[in-house]
Amino acid sequence: MELLLVYEDKAAIDREGNVYIGTAFSNSALECYFQHFDHVTMLVRRADVSPDDSKRLSGMNKVTSDRLSVVFLPNPTADIKSYLNPQTHKEFKRTVLEQIKPDCAVIVRVPSSSGTIAADYCHKIGKLFLAEAIGCPWDSLWNHSMKGKVLAPFSWENFRRVMRNAPYSVYVTNEFLQRRYPTKGKSTAISDVELRPMEQSVLDARLAHIRNHSGKIKIATSGGLVAYKGQQFVIEALAKLKAQGNTNYEYHLAGSGDDETLRKLAKELGVGDQVIFEGRLAHEQMFPWLDEMDLYIQPSLQEGLPRAVVEAMSRGLPAFGARTGGIPELLGEECIFPRKDVDEIAVKLKHISTDQMLSMAERNYTHAKQFQKELLEQKRYEFYAAFAKAAEANR
Repeated sequence: MELLLVYEDKAAIDREGNVYIGTAFSNSALECYFQHFDHVTMLVRRADVSPDDSKRLSGMNKVTSDRLSVVFLPNPTADIKSYLNPQTHKEFKRTVLEQIKPDCAVIVRVPSSSGTIAADYCHKIGKLFLAEAIGCPWDSLWNHSMKGKVLAPFSWENFRRVMRNAPYSVYVTNEFLQRRYPTKGKSTAISDVELRPMEQSVLDARLAHIRNHSGKIKIATSGGLVAYKGQQFVIEALAKLKAQGNTNYEYHLAGSGDDETLRKLAKELGVGDQVIFEGRLAHEQMFPWLDEMDLYIQPSLQEGLPRAVVEAMSRGLPAFGARTGGIPELLGEECIFPRKDVDEIAVKLKHISTDQMLSMAERNYTHAKQFQKELLEQKRYEFYAAFAKAAEANR
């Protein structure tokens, strides 16, 4: 059976016809679809990458499979008048609906405009579909801009409708998205994190690292260098601590994006020498990097269930996080601070002790075991197999 995957991320194609997709979507995630469907068509946006730009293409995930096709969505221009043009949206909707054929199954990754269109149409014609809930549109838009605040209520209602009507749903969180966007259909919780095999030696090394630690505390955050990831609040907390005479911290930021704003902020606040920009790290570099850190912090304003936090937990890293998305269900209330609360971040950093870090390390490592690859793959296989069987019967 054919599968239409409505996935509103960006993809590119090189001169040889190889497909490259964003790093947020792995090849192993695609393998799950190939296990149950003969061919997968991805409905995506076109990345602004030349077919000959090998450097930028190498930063994406290359997919080599004759069972995968790509259909590109129209990309609205940045001009607001063009974006609001009804003809633009008519073309966008037509592209989505043309791909929904009677003999194909449909999976939508939401929140997304194309996913909402596809889900609403499937519901209207009585066609089974599966919705993958990967984030919260309210948090994303509300914390983005004034325009985002205007759009947030509409996106929130669209997402609630999609999840409410979805016959099958997969959430990346255990509680948060389910509570905010409930479904009437069959559902399961499966994170899209990919961990290394978890061995006791990892935890033993972490505990020894904490007990023998001396010098500055290395704090880590992994994520794009964008405002909603919240790195600026940690930098401001370092400045508060420095004003109190405490400079015993280094803040290491891993992630792609323009670091100019954060560099300028750190310099203006007098903590430029305490903030280290690591740049984008490949997946195989992430775990060794985390092993060098002393503490992880996720100050985001928008998240589903952040993979970076789970990865840090799997290395036994003590961690703090904002009250955002699925972060509290990962770390527990004692390790959570209110979003944007610079004072509370400073307090947590200032008062953390060796005993607390040892306790956090053991708790995080143990909790991360539920995200081991084998457990998630089995759960994912069974749920998608049930959907594929139901979709076949629904043809």
